[in-house]
Amino acid sequence: MGPADLIFLLILLVTAVGALITILSGSLIYAMLGLVATMFGIAGLYVYLNAPFLAMMQILIYVGAIAILIAFA
Repeated sequence: MGPADLIFLLILLVTAVGALITILSGSLIYAMLGLVATMFGIAGLYVYLNAPFLAMMQILIYVGAIAILIAFA
């Protein structure tokens, strides 16, 4: 396994753990933090796929807008 495989596995782990936190948490704040971790992981996967524009839009739209909307709702 090379360093690229380890980076991919780390990004995959962040995404999966964030999704599990989102689903299994009883608190809305913890669920939102898990969602943010998941969305950052998905953005990391976009970077890994050499799609930096999609990664930036993922961060701006989902992490920025949706997480703030959930926090203030």
